[in-house]
Amino acid sequence: MKYTYQYRLYPETQQTLTLNQWLRVGRYWYNRMLGERFDWWQKNRCPVNACPLICYLPELKDQPNFYSHKKQLPVIKKDLVKIGWSGELIDFTEVYSTVLQDVCTRVKNAFNRFIADDKNGKRSGKPRFKNVARYRTLNFPNADNSWLKFCTVNGKWLF
Repeated sequence: MKYTYQYRLYPETQQTLTLNQWLRVGRYWYNRMLGERFDWWQKNRCPVNACPLICYLPELKDQPNFYSHKKQLPVIKKDLVKIGWSGELIDFTEVYSTVLQDVCTRVKNAFNRFIADDKNGKRSGKPRFKNVARYRTLNFPNADNSWLKFCTVNGKWLF
């Protein structure tokens, strides 16, 4: 049987700033991966009833999946990433790799629920891009009780 624990943190000011930065990086990564999947979805589909007799189909691109997104992480962690619309620089090296891989899992699950039917034959809605109010959690897959007791953020202990 699997157990899920949820902890309430009372971080200090510097720890709060660090955790908010981690949330910003996770939100950007989630939205970027979801955007890649939607781009692939739009470019590689053609309605059957509207296709002309002489149909030109562009070369199909590989579908972005969990593993292709995970392969991008080491490349992205080498340098700062500039957000196009705001000009802000994001540093991916601050966030643990397991947390970013869990974000990849969240995108994979959301998009698969969008594409596949449930047991009643109904599809779920289109996944949303996340803003500050909708992206509020980080998952630490390798965390256990001993990890939480000895975790430090910028030299401060998290209990």
